Amino acid sequence: MSKYLLSRIPFGFSKGLRNMRILCKALGNPQRNFESIHIAGTNGKGSTAFYLSSIFKGHGVSAGLFTSPHLVSVRERIRINGKMISQSELDNVLLQVERAAKIAKIEPSYFETLTAAAFLWFKKNNILVAVMEAGLGGRLDSTRIASGNIAAITSIGLDHTEFLGNSEEKILKEKLGIAKKNAILILGDLKQELLAKCPPHAKAKKINPPLQVGNFGKIYAKNAELAWTIAEEFLDATFNKDKARAALKNAAWPGRMQELKNFILDGAHNPDAAKVLAKCLKEKNIGPLPCIFASLTDKDTEGVLRELKPHISVCHPVQIENPRARSAEEIAEICKKLKIKTTNETFKNKAQVLVTGSLYLVGKVIAELCGEGVDFAEF
Repeated sequence: MSKYLLSRIPFGFSKGLRNMRILCKALGNPQRNFESIHIAGTNGKGSTAFYLSSIFKGHGVSAGLFTSPHLVSVRERIRINGKMISQSELDNVLLQVERAAKIAKIEPSYFETLTAAAFLWFKKNNILVAVMEAGLGGRLDSTRIASGNIAAITSIGLDHTEFLGNSEEKILKEKLGIAKKNAILILGDLKQELLAKCPPHAKAKKINPPLQVGNFGKIYAKNAELAWTIAEEFLDATFNKDKARAALKNAAWPGRMQELKNFILDGAHNPDAAKVLAKCLKEKNIGPLPCIFASLTDKDTEGVLRELKPHISVCHPVQIENPRARSAEEIAEICKKLKIKTTNETFKNKAQVLVTGSLYLVGKVIAELCGEGVDFAEF
């Protein structure tokens, strides 16, 4: 990872679009050279964005994909037609961002820097459309500078409440801000009371006959339905159902409801995501399982473990390498409170092991199983 990108980490979260506007202007506004589709939501936005880009690839459409966070390599965040940006290409666009930021006399955050780098690479490769996963919220998210004509909200739940508000209604308002005025807005599975707070022109996703994707669990088929609806809207008369189905069939979003060797990997890090994981395990009649679990201090760790308790036979708490990581001892105390058995065993000889609570942990396991240089285009 470049030294400049690493130097951006201490700048945290930018509460506004000022830096992005200045930075993109200094770079010649690369985001204006292609169409953009924004995907926001508490959970499911990454898989929805991934499935949408897969449908575009299946139609021969040159499509960029920008997602976060990454599992093993930061290069995963920036892709075109499923292919990750190369290290040399990433270094090149990051150097351009660094120079522009210094000339403009601003200090962009880590996420702003990567967003601008993605815009530059997408412009260089003459893509038709970029699928942009919002990083945090929507109204003030760095990706919003692209101002696409289509946006989608996957789901709404309580997460990042310190930034987005302490109610689902407040969080919805922030996420609705990802769509510019008069943009087409497509909604996923939102509660009725939240749907009533959405703009009157918002559209519901189309319900298709069951769609098959590479991730297991009905929720991923629902995310694929949302991606399908967005693709139909964008491609219009050129949308082909057979091509879309073929593209989705083997599309597997890494690290989410994924079976890899004897591990079941899912980065469920909030209670809503944990509820989805529990439901998917129940659908497949899996468990209870030994579980390797990690979490961050700003997450509702107790809420996550409470949802997963029926599916955990014994928990091995670990502390990941992250400044916000919750200690293994803290996690063990929460398990004790919830009457979840804990152990220091690593489960090397177990038939199936659940790894969850943090995408950082999932990424570490993938790296150990597949190597640091794993190519997610072939994953």
